[in-house]
Amino acid sequence: MTEADPAVLDSEPPPPPPSLLQLFLAFSKISLVSFGGGVTALMYREFVVARRWVAEGDFMSGLALAQAMPGVNVTNLAIWLGSQLRGPAGAVVACLGALVPAALLIIGVGALLHELAETPLGASALAGVAAAALGLTLAMGLRTAKFALIDRTSLAVFAVALVGAAVFGSIVLLVAILAPVSIVLAYRNTPDE
Repeated sequence: MTEADPAVLDSEPPPPPPSLLQLFLAFSKISLVSFGGGVTALMYREFVVARRWVAEGDFMSGLALAQAMPGVNVTNLAIWLGSQLRGPAGAVVACLGALVPAALLIIGVGALLHELAETPLGASALAGVAAAALGLTLAMGLRTAKFALIDRTSLAVFAVALVGAAVFGSIVLLVAILAPVSIVLAYRNTPDE
């Protein structure tokens, strides 16, 4: 099966919004198959490419907002997507779908995973899964860069953030300084409508 081009998908009429049950099941599926990261890439694939519930540009805007807000990015994005698709009830259902199935699974297999990680084969398997998740996260980062790094100013903010994160380790202060600066710079560079 080949992956559809998002540009082509944006030109086709979107399907009707999902029901609350469909929304819960979609987020439950993602929460149960994501392991060690790369969740935003799975969400992108599910909601933009496979189901076409959300346009690519809207997804990227929601991802940017989710990353700028306090809390867990994936949960923030789930709430935003649910809200966009089905309003406040959709936000609650999406959040529950993203959290509850995975939480139940974690509780159920936590002890088994701990035992597995202490064996050589188990440790190797977990390292392999972590490497795959890192690849998914990197792919989503590159896709996001296409939308975010659009001029010299955004490239400069990105470079400062990247170097600052590498040098300082903790990024809380860095985000507190760079977020307002980048918002002001982006606003100044936005053409008047």
